[in-house]
Amino acid sequence: MSRWDIACVRSMVTMVSLIAAATASAATFYCDPAKGSPQGDGSDQRPWRTIEEVLSSKLIQLCGKDGKPANANAPVKPGDVVLLRSGWHGVIHIAGGYNDQFITIAADKGHRPQVGWVEIGEGRKWLIKGLTVSPSLAPSALPRSPRELVTLGERGGEESSELVVEDCFIYSVLDTSAWSGKDWVQKPASGIWLGRHGKGHIARNNYVLNTRFGINLCAPECLCEGNVVANYSADGIRATRDGQIVQYNVIKNCYVSAADGDDNHDDGIQVFLFNVGTGTLRDITIRGNIIIAHERDDQLLRNAPQGIGCFDGPLVNFTVEKNVVCVNHWHGITLGDAQGCTIQDNTCFSRWPDRAKPWIMLGQKKNQASGNTVRDNLAHSFNFKADPQAKTENNRDVTEAAFNRELSGLGTFIDGKFGKLHPAANRPRLEPVSTSAHQP
Repeated sequence: MSRWDIACVRSMVTMVSLIAAATASAATFYCDPAKGSPQGDGSDQRPWRTIEEVLSSKLIQLCGKDGKPANANAPVKPGDVVLLRSGWHGVIHIAGGYNDQFITIAADKGHRPQVGWVEIGEGRKWLIKGLTVSPSLAPSALPRSPRELVTLGERGGEESSELVVEDCFIYSVLDTSAWSGKDWVQKPASGIWLGRHGKGHIARNNYVLNTRFGINLCAPECLCEGNVVANYSADGIRATRDGQIVQYNVIKNCYVSAADGDDNHDDGIQVFLFNVGTGTLRDITIRGNIIIAHERDDQLLRNAPQGIGCFDGPLVNFTVEKNVVCVNHWHGITLGDAQGCTIQDNTCFSRWPDRAKPWIMLGQKKNQASGNTVRDNLAHSFNFKADPQAKTENNRDVTEAAFNRELSGLGTFIDGKFGKLHPAANRPRLEPVSTSAHQP
């Protein structure tokens, strides 16, 4: 065995030992709204009652940026897990807490805990997992109605990182059948807000339903993957900072247009520089997302969203690949003032009789498009005039058969990676497409 092999083995042994030590020291606590008590000790047999009470009683250790805890005697420490059992748990509000290991607040196995909203202002290594989040579930009116149902990292500096929401079912209300166009603008909260401060926050495998905006990524290096954004009235997902990754999400069913009283130009995925609108964005990846304007042709108040709209650059070193977009709008995939970007292996299709058929386009507002590669895409048309020197090859007209093949293949891949039924919502990521002739 070479000295390099010996060093590698020693490194692996050290890593396994560290993981084992961390696991051995971790503790698990429980909250049970039905059987728990504020006087419990958090054990399986004597659980606390709700996570809101646990937080207000300072039973979870909260450390500053220097790692020093404000409440050193709290039983729940970094590395620990708090499991929530079925029932109403109030709200989760953590102003700040910087952990060297993840503190996890999660659904106990087989349980469906409910909270009104989640907010972690700043901190590091918090995981919120498997909860149902909706103010509509509150047994009485909440002190305030949230603008976003989950907010992570809206305060703090670059030290704030790795705030994670995963496997949650997040919605304003379940039933919107009586909503008017005005209601769709005014009533729903937005879903997930990965805030403007810190970096590296994560939204993974959440089901976001009946919201204004679905998921906003507002800090550098955020990851948004495996989520479903269903029934939204503004934008499905927004990417607005350098180094973000948006991949393997399903975005579907856009509501209300200008004719219904909403002037927002809706996008499945929109990219722009947050708080500025125009300006350089770098190193964003948009990969393997499914965008469908509406699954049912009898959807009331339906709108025609743009697919992947990145209009305000310069956009530097973007990768847009393997997405399947089905919209009744001209903009299937558009990158404005793109520089050194790659658009490859995407499919843009419309299954509706509307005149607008989605294209793939390199556009510009500042005459700065250059050095791009566009290859192996399927769409109704292509426009690369903004970058005459772009490397383009094997871009072909899309057919319905090709679209169905690509949609099925990507859908199967996403189901295999994240699950056919969402674990908290218990809903499929895609419903069978309806071609009802009913026109609202």
